[in-house]
Amino acid sequence: MSQLHRYINTRNVTPAASCLIVLAGALTYANSLSGPLLFDDQSSILTNAQIRHLWPLVETFTPPRDSVLASRPIVNFSFAINYAIGGLSVRGYHIGNVTLHIVNALVLFGIIRRTLTTSKLRDRFATASDGIALACALIWMVHPLQTESVDYVTQRTELMMGLFYLLTLYCAIRAMTSSRADRWQGAAIVSCLLGVGCKESMATAPLIVVLYDRIFFCDSMREAWRRRRGLYAGLAASWLEAAAMLTSHNNTVGFGASVSAWTYLLNQAQMIAHYLQLTVWPHALVLDYGSPRSLVLMDVLPQAALVAGLVVLTVVALFVRPMAGFLGAWFFIGLAPTSSFVPIVSEVGAERRMYLPLAAVVVLVVIAAYQFLEKRQRHAAIPAAVVSLAVVVVALAYTTVQRNRDYASPVSLLQTSVDRWPHGRARFNFATVLKQQGRGDDAMAQLRLAVADNPQAQYVLGSELYDRGQFDEAISELRAFIARVAGHAASRYDIIASRNLIGLCLAQQRKLTEAVDEFQLALQLDPENAGLHGNLAFILLQDRNFEGARQHYEASIRGQAGNAFVLTNLGVALQELGQFGEAKERFRQALAIDRNYAEARIRLERLELRKP
Repeated sequence: MSQLHRYINTRNVTPAASCLIVLAGALTYANSLSGPLLFDDQSSILTNAQIRHLWPLVETFTPPRDSVLASRPIVNFSFAINYAIGGLSVRGYHIGNVTLHIVNALVLFGIIRRTLTTSKLRDRFATASDGIALACALIWMVHPLQTESVDYVTQRTELMMGLFYLLTLYCAIRAMTSSRADRWQGAAIVSCLLGVGCKESMATAPLIVVLYDRIFFCDSMREAWRRRRGLYAGLAASWLEAAAMLTSHNNTVGFGASVSAWTYLLNQAQMIAHYLQLTVWPHALVLDYGSPRSLVLMDVLPQAALVAGLVVLTVVALFVRPMAGFLGAWFFIGLAPTSSFVPIVSEVGAERRMYLPLAAVVVLVVIAAYQFLEKRQRHAAIPAAVVSLAVVVVALAYTTVQRNRDYASPVSLLQTSVDRWPHGRARFNFATVLKQQGRGDDAMAQLRLAVADNPQAQYVLGSELYDRGQFDEAISELRAFIARVAGHAASRYDIIASRNLIGLCLAQQRKLTEAVDEFQLALQLDPENAGLHGNLAFILLQDRNFEGARQHYEASIRGQAGNAFVLTNLGVALQELGQFGEAKERFRQALAIDRNYAEARIRLERLELRKP
């Protein structure tokens, strides 16, 4: 037995290691517990009526279809538990996320420890299994790449999927060596099914279990199938559940989306290379990487070559050094659902996608370091290994603590995005929170920068310019927006809103004829729009086109309940047309809504004094 073996191996180290993992996780994320609810948390928690009660369960397990929890009922239920305990207090939700992350690290510790004591690895690693597993679990847990999954409450989807993913593998491992194999296999199947109810990426777990069995327990796939076919069939049942869950997604995911599989694959080559860089040097983390960009192979050739090389190396290793190959397969299979060729239009990349794949990289590096030190056979290398591990863990934990502070407010979090990975959507979202903070000029500056690659920012910029009375510039931006999105069915509402604003701008400039034309163009897209009819009627009334005003005001109140202003103006148009009886009725209706509306009262009094 080598000196390093004797140094690392101590009896009953597992409880102490578990306590160290819990303590390190709690200290690393202690400053994250007061972070506010952000972005998707609005629909997942703040406005989610389905988490306001625990019973009946059928409602709690039916999340809103318009939220990111639409196909994730288990996570929705966990938020319902949080709400039952502490309402909307953010601390409880953060404690839940941190606890899940620590539990995941403990399960990962158990998986690595048991893997290193399997018959194929026992002679090389059994006496050092606790130390290696502890090093891997600590590094994985405190690594800054995990902050999005932990600090962003809605990304509990990743944490819970990760928990059931790891439990599925852990229970499958225990089933192979336990006298109660049926119970452990049942637990693995239940974990897999629950994991799919947290996130569809869980569908890769059965593949990992099969591959693990073949590499660490069996000499052939035939043997693995003979020994575990019942387990494999049960795990495969989760694919039916995953297929059902996918029906809850909108058209931003899949081959029918607006981004081709090839374009998305090129984007993913860039993103995977970036993830690997962040694994080694996590110094510039980003919340929002934006949407996929139009790329050609030459744009990402170095990154594509790197990723392709690693894929080939993984395939070769599965035959030559299968245990190392398993780690490569864990990495790429874990990323496959979100980071391969199946387009996700709304998000080109996300650091949370590395939540489980990061474990493969960490284990590979730790075991390589262990083997390097073992070969040196020098006494000085032993304390150096412990000191090095401590330095790495403390450095990573410190960086994570710093990143936690970015999540203290939407402004600070989005500031890092536009500084480190600037793109239109990040700037647009940053402008939104800046405006909420009362920083209007800063918001306008971000909107102007966002316009180049975010059409929605151009519409909002035009709207803001209208509010500021900069009508010529507002019209210019809104017309440019219409030209950019023309022909896109999804932009129909925004085009209508833009024409409405252009019409209002023209009216403010007393260009009444042009304003009327703009409202009529909008009404061609939405003939029943009460607001458009009301605005057009007001312009026509100013232009003394009383018959036109009457027609559009009446169309307006057919589409929605009239208010005192609309009813009074309709009365004015009727009065000018000589329809005094109907005009009186409209003024009375206006006063019934607002008895203090002066113009309606004065006009009604004058009409009643008028001689027939």
